[in-house]
Amino acid sequence: MHTTHAARHRKAAVVLAAGALALPLGLESGGRATAAPASAQGDVVAAAKPRFQMPFACDTHWRLDTYDSGHNPALDIVVKGNTGSSGKNVLTGYKGKVARTFWDRGAGNVIVIDHGSGWYTAYYHLRDKHDKYVQKGDSVTAGTRIGHIGATGANSGGWAHLHYEQRYKTNGIPTEADRKPVHFNGKQYTGTGSTWTDVVSKNC
Repeated sequence: MHTTHAARHRKAAVVLAAGALALPLGLESGGRATAAPASAQGDVVAAAKPRFQMPFACDTHWRLDTYDSGHNPALDIVVKGNTGSSGKNVLTGYKGKVARTFWDRGAGNVIVIDHGSGWYTAYYHLRDKHDKYVQKGDSVTAGTRIGHIGATGANSGGWAHLHYEQRYKTNGIPTEADRKPVHFNGKQYTGTGSTWTDVVSKNC
């Protein structure tokens, strides 16, 4: 990463993760995500994954980043060129039902969507109050607006971006321990310290 914003975000994520997300988002007390064994989750073989699309309007261009092992396989997403992302619409990338909306001191405004068969998506740092556009139990379709990109929560580092996750768990709402590599339109975007500078949304 070459931008000072990204460097500041990485530092903030490491320093502030401890305790900030420990209880509501399923981290150890030290702030490190820990995946439970497949047998413990009952997820020996994951159900077929939905064909998730990017959480943005069709044909818009985005930059995707992963960081260290404590962050990957989550993605931090900004507009291509990192020219300013605050206020951009955040849309669902597949049909589902709102599982949770809440405030967390580290993640800010958070929404978690249940897409069925154990698959979920999670959206952090949203600008607006977490239940402004959708509430728990609401049905959504691909393209439903659920909020806007923001910089809420201490772990945002004051940098407007969308922290995005795809999760899998067959019993109960998954936490960060249940994160899986992200796929958009069937293509995988994962890997510690990786960057994709121009990914086009096919959420059409």
